[in-house]
Amino acid sequence: MGRTRFEMCRVPLLIFACISVFIDAAIAVCTSSNYEDGERLKCFNITLNNAVIYGGPTVSEFMIFHSRIENVPDRSFLRYSKSLISLNMHDCGIKEVSDYAFDGLKYLKKLSLAYNNITSVKDRWFANLISLQQLDLSHNLITSIEPTVFENLRGLKGLEVRDNRLTCLEPSQLVPMAGIEKLYFSRNPLTFRCRGTLTLWLQDLGINYHPGQRGKEDWLDSILWMCAADDGKVADSEVLMKECVILNLFNQLRTGLTTAESFPLTVPQECVYARNELTKCVATDRRHSREVTTNGHVVRKLLRLLKETKSTV
Repeated sequence: MGRTRFEMCRVPLLIFACISVFIDAAIAVCTSSNYEDGERLKCFNITLNNAVIYGGPTVSEFMIFHSRIENVPDRSFLRYSKSLISLNMHDCGIKEVSDYAFDGLKYLKKLSLAYNNITSVKDRWFANLISLQQLDLSHNLITSIEPTVFENLRGLKGLEVRDNRLTCLEPSQLVPMAGIEKLYFSRNPLTFRCRGTLTLWLQDLGINYHPGQRGKEDWLDSILWMCAADDGKVADSEVLMKECVILNLFNQLRTGLTTAESFPLTVPQECVYARNELTKCVATDRRHSREVTTNGHVVRKLLRLLKETKSTV
């Protein structure tokens, strides 16, 4: 009886599995259209092998979206080596890129690997991409970029590494990209020391690092530059840079709170409310004749301690 039931259940399960596979195959799709002097190939929910063999011999723009491609093997796009200008692999779950994955693509100008799971960037990827001008590695899990990567990107004009896990981008490593016009790196956990050095270098060279806000200084960068300029020891120490930033923010806050009544500004009502709440929080540290440990009280004590006894690190 039990065996019969198992057999009865197994048949529907097999049917369900087959239907699932069929559905996946059915929604995997590639479309082709004209693009400049060649062909634009756009694929969704597909494996890399199937996508590569779909297009004709003159594919100029190749886009793969929302697919299951954990690894990009060596010479994956060699078939299109004489025509491919733009390659975009968006949200494909890519974890590994083989050293020679893009080998032979000497006409490639744009490469985007955004919204994947890449953790490191290797110089071999770009060894033969002599025409590359735009590179987008944003929205990955990148913690490291090999220092020699940028030596292979001398013709690059735009680099995006936003929303990753980088703690530093050293200007000395970026120097080979002599023609770089924009470098977007927001939402990376850069150290204060590194960010200050990087943004000052970008500012001096006129390189845009604010999407849509060309030439506009970031408020944090202004403080970092000032801290580094005031004392060379501060510029070389992450601890001292943090202290300097905190003290400057505290002084700005204090100035803003003390002059707000003298110089009234037209500000949104929610900002006025938030400012009043902050003022009350910082000012209230006693209740019923005893000290109360509020968030504002802790912040005020911390800032006072930092101001009176600066670290000697």
